[in-house]
Amino acid sequence: MTPHLLKKSTCTIFSLSLGLTLLTLNGHAQAQVTGTGSTLVREMMSSWVGSYGAPSGGVTYEASGSSAGVARATEQSVDFGVSDVALTASALRQAGLRQVPLAGAAVAVVVNLPELGGKAIKLNGDILADIYQGNITRWNHTQITSFNPGTPMPDRAIVPVWRADGSGQSHVFSTYLSRGNPKWRRVVGITSTLNLTAGRSAAGGQALLDTVKATPGAIGYDALGAAKKAGLGISELLNNSGKTVAPNPASIGEALAKSQWDKDANSADLDGSAGPGAYPMAVVPYALVPVAVKKGRTSAMPFLQTAVAQGDALVTQAGFLPLPAVAKALASAVR
Repeated sequence: MTPHLLKKSTCTIFSLSLGLTLLTLNGHAQAQVTGTGSTLVREMMSSWVGSYGAPSGGVTYEASGSSAGVARATEQSVDFGVSDVALTASALRQAGLRQVPLAGAAVAVVVNLPELGGKAIKLNGDILADIYQGNITRWNHTQITSFNPGTPMPDRAIVPVWRADGSGQSHVFSTYLSRGNPKWRRVVGITSTLNLTAGRSAAGGQALLDTVKATPGAIGYDALGAAKKAGLGISELLNNSGKTVAPNPASIGEALAKSQWDKDANSADLDGSAGPGAYPMAVVPYALVPVAVKKGRTSAMPFLQTAVAQGDALVTQAGFLPLPAVAKALASAVR
């Protein structure tokens, strides 16, 4: 090889080597944090990723459902999973996971009833269970009209839409229905995976909202922020104190204020939220992070703890509620 060609080849190799070295030092390819799970937090997580992901080498999040979040965090095929349902302290130990509360949220019951012009309707667990079991099939059924005096309900077929994938929102929803309807409690129970014969199924929260929005007479459930963004009617629900309340910052905040926090699991007991203004389907989503980080994976804790500590404005914009001080202290103390 001639000297000038040898010199050019050596420079090329050096340049490639330097480029690879800089790429390794930059760490984006190797250090990127990956997460998956709850569809409820998809909008909030998108904002957090954009604002707090870069120092962690970049963060990606896939809204795949809470069941997938728990499973993939446990097997460490991702750096963190998110679930709308807290794991118990014993389940966390068995799975080798830590649990970080993220925000206060709500599962909203959404309806597509153009005849009402956006006016909210009132529902309870008994009525909802009968709708989703196919026992109430029209919006002017006496159970619904008697619960909504002064609101003329249309003579329109009801199309219940439910999540086909494993979903923490389905767990929250079925818990509420189980408290209000003995048959639902006996036949369906509390579950993250619904398999119903009435209505239509949808894979994921966005698909559920799209189905409800495209189907006059439909009813479904999803995160409050996403439901508002979709422009669907949001129902008021009967709570443990016998009051019908809408999901909003005040009613979610009261539910969180009435909850007890388990310091072993860093989780809130929202089932005991009996305040008169508390929304009955308030929820706290949790990030699940492996205790021992597998070789080749990256710790998600710096990203998550920074977002929880500093991301209140983004939480509010996404239709969530920042955690109370006691929960933020628990989140910051996770090691």
